[in-house]
Amino acid sequence: MIRLGLDIGGTKIAALALNGQQRPLAQVAYPTQAATPKAFQQTLSAALSDLLQQAGITAADVAAVGVGIPGQVNQQTGRIYRAVNLNLDDYPFRAVLQEQFNCPVYLENDVAAAALGAYRYLQQNAPALAHIAYLGIGTGVAAGLILNGRIHRGARGMAGEIGHVIVEPDGAACKCGARGCLETIVAGPAIARQAADFLPGATAEAVYAAARQITAAQALVERVSAHLAQAIHWLMMAYDVDKIVLGGGVSHTGAPFLDPILAALARLSAASPLAQTMLAADNVVLLPPTYNPGLWGAAYLAELAD
Repeated sequence: MIRLGLDIGGTKIAALALNGQQRPLAQVAYPTQAATPKAFQQTLSAALSDLLQQAGITAADVAAVGVGIPGQVNQQTGRIYRAVNLNLDDYPFRAVLQEQFNCPVYLENDVAAAALGAYRYLQQNAPALAHIAYLGIGTGVAAGLILNGRIHRGARGMAGEIGHVIVEPDGAACKCGARGCLETIVAGPAIARQAADFLPGATAEAVYAAARQITAAQALVERVSAHLAQAIHWLMMAYDVDKIVLGGGVSHTGAPFLDPILAALARLSAASPLAQTMLAADNVVLLPPTYNPGLWGAAYLAELAD
């Protein structure tokens, strides 16, 4: 029973093939080409063809496909809306995949799929875990919610779009059309943009590395960390989850990413016994960079597509 998991992001398309024992057969990653829907589809087709070849299987061998993709997912029609980082709107994603695979295809918002992957990861050591919020910080920023062991989508499938909460009304323009969204401050491209004056061309990872020597980089890291701590505070107070799980490309910096957030959370909760309880350091978990929750979460989604 071969299943595929696809993690579609603004930076890369990752794909995983699992056998019936949930063991990986092959895994590939391709840079996302999203200038047009046609360019995106060509990249997706190339990634899938490569995956099948490396796994030694054909499309006919695939029993189910799970997909995590940015934007609003219509579960009934299989169409994707407002995937702003992919330049896709009203895109028939399920139909595109079913042209190649004659099997069930389960679509989910990418961060919701990553939340499922993070949840399954934590369950290995905490099987009684019931509620988590996954905060993904990469090309974009969003939260995925697992409540009572199930993905929480909201009324319009947009639960957790915390990256588009406005935190600075006069701030930078966001791809969603608003200004000053959280994503315009803490996402990877936003960090690089804010560092352009003192580290032109630098990645977010380079900014975190430079914070040890460059005052401006340190100030930027503290700014980003303060906003992320605030987002963690919102999520914990709104949903009272067991754990807040951090992931995404920016988080792969490790301790230089996590430690300033924990320090900001400590300052945030210093005056409030309630906040101290809710925002305890062990309630915040950083996923290891070797684990891709979006990819594994998409593969777990494929279990639901039988």
